[in-house]
Amino acid sequence: MRAAVPFRRTGFKRVTGRRRTRRHGTRFLRVAGFTLLEATVALAIFAAGGMALYGLFNSNLVGLGKAADVSRREPVVLAAVEHLSSINIREQPTGQYETGDFGVAWSSRLAEPVRQSQSAAGFIGNFEVGLYDVDIELSRNGRLDSTYRMRLVGHRQVRESGLLE
Repeated sequence: MRAAVPFRRTGFKRVTGRRRTRRHGTRFLRVAGFTLLEATVALAIFAAGGMALYGLFNSNLVGLGKAADVSRREPVVLAAVEHLSSINIREQPTGQYETGDFGVAWSSRLAEPVRQSQSAAGFIGNFEVGLYDVDIELSRNGRLDSTYRMRLVGHRQVRESGLLE
């Protein structure tokens, strides 16, 4: 004789002619994995998100590279502006010099006609002055890196001071 085995529910019920189902409450739900269409849609969504993240990452890297270039050029540009402010652009309208990896060259052209200077009281001054557009070119390793433009006043003394010493 066989010993009695207590009845155990497995949660599955075999229905002839249908797929295996899991009992959930009073309804029967189909037990199935992802279909090929669902997997393809999920992969497409994942790929679109990955492309958006890659675009964001790439634009950040490009911006970071540009910021590094600007920070590398900044001291050279400031030194060039200081140098050009210390010279009389009317007497030295073009020139160039080397500093570190960079070469600095400038050229100027008259933006406003040369005029006689005046004192604060309106008397004729001792200088002729002109306003010049100065183009500054920075080159690095022989290749043009960037260009800048500034305006400077050039002067030339045309008469002696009338003050007695």
